[in-house]
Amino acid sequence: MTRIEQILSGLQSIVNDYSRFAIIWHALFYFLVAALLLKWTPSNRVFGMLLCLPLLSVSLFAWAGGNPFNGSLFAIAAVLVFIFGLKAPDQPVETSGLIFFLAGIIMVSFGLIYPHFIKPASFIGYLYASPAGLIPCPTLSVLIGLALIFNGFGSQSISLLLIIFGLFYGAFGVFKLKVQLDLFLLFGAVIYLIKYLLSIRVSAT
Repeated sequence: MTRIEQILSGLQSIVNDYSRFAIIWHALFYFLVAALLLKWTPSNRVFGMLLCLPLLSVSLFAWAGGNPFNGSLFAIAAVLVFIFGLKAPDQPVETSGLIFFLAGIIMVSFGLIYPHFIKPASFIGYLYASPAGLIPCPTLSVLIGLALIFNGFGSQSISLLLIIFGLFYGAFGVFKLKVQLDLFLLFGAVIYLIKYLLSIRVSAT
């Protein structure tokens, strides 16, 4: 078995063995969406700190699935995002402009129905069984989507970290693992990079 086959097999095992946790994560994400639709407006600091939880979850499942590389990277990411979140502004989150807002919705939706690695009996299964919170690409898609919607939570550090992870895992998924669906993650990371560069240009003027 090649290294690529081992990685794909490991990801598939995580999805198969911990499917109940995928359902739990979906419940949490949908609860968050419902709260936001009901006009809950958390601070950038609180929202930024919350992002560390799905990253930590991916790390734990990566270690459980025998992938120390993903386990280490996502553990580091979780710690850094928590620290960056602590330093984020305490003002309520603000939504981005229309283009980035819509791109964010697409990314969150894609992450929550990420169809690779699962074969549900009906389409409804995709709404709760995708491995967001378990493996890297769908999790990063959701987080990048939320960051696009909410203007990076006022933190350039969180933005840069998510961009780097999104570009790396999106490109690795598409070009090495041959998971073409990860083009969506790559797309979201590039859009986020454009937003990040535009914000730097504005702040410099």
